[in-house]
Amino acid sequence: FSSLLAFLTGLADSQVRSFRHTSTLIAMHLMSAIVEVAAVVYTQGEMTQRRCQLEKNKGVKQIATEKLEELQNSYNELLEHQEELRSLMNGIFKGVFVHRYRDRVPEIRVICMKEMGVWLRENPTSFLNDGHLKYMGWMLNDKQASVRLQCVLALQKLYAERSFISRLELFTSRFKERMLNMVMDKDPDVAVEAVKLLLVIKQVEDCLTEDECSSVYPLVFAAHRGLASAAGEFLYHVLCTELGPLSEGEHEKHSAAFLNLLTCFFIQSKVISALL
Repeated sequence: FSSLLAFLTGLADSQVRSFRHTSTLIAMHLMSAIVEVAAVVYTQGEMTQRRCQLEKNKGVKQIATEKLEELQNSYNELLEHQEELRSLMNGIFKGVFVHRYRDRVPEIRVICMKEMGVWLRENPTSFLNDGHLKYMGWMLNDKQASVRLQCVLALQKLYAERSFISRLELFTSRFKERMLNMVMDKDPDVAVEAVKLLLVIKQVEDCLTEDECSSVYPLVFAAHRGLASAAGEFLYHVLCTELGPLSEGEHEKHSAAFLNLLTCFFIQSKVISALL
């Protein structure tokens, strides 16, 4: 396997585009498979360690020496596996990803960012940190829309996991401005997904200020149907949040209040447009 990785790493630096593309594709998919295995082994290690600790906490007369020794051996073996897998992942990451994520061929960059999204979700213990997230943030500025789109789609899945929010705080503070600006992306598909990303962030983390939300509202009047629809969904969520939870038996009252807010928004938008 080490020989195969060395072979792929060498081909990934080839001047021939097809060699570089194919070797990167294989290496990135292999990396995703290893990451998945590493996540399972890590979980097994945690469980075995807890079982060892529970056995050690028993009274002297209750401790099953053979069972404890077996658990300890299993745990040590799992630690060895973790180290081997970590070495493989570091080799592929530093040997292929670090060089190819900025390849001059857009398709290769898309492959790298797509698989990076998998690593961040599947093995957050090893990858969901600033050292790896920064690549996702940097590529939000890529010249090719396909690369930007892949990054936004990956971020949507990350922010949708509530357990990841604390790990994403630094990333959010560093790249929130960029994510907000992407709702005006020159590629409509990227803009649509950027609005959807902000909606996910608003629903899960609610770290957007009123001014930041206001930059999305005017897009409900966008000529692009998908963008207007996404912005409408964002506005709907914000207005519903302002109204609070729906009480039983107050559906009509809630609907009237919502329509009132929506009408106020429409009038204010027209006034602002007239002034401009």
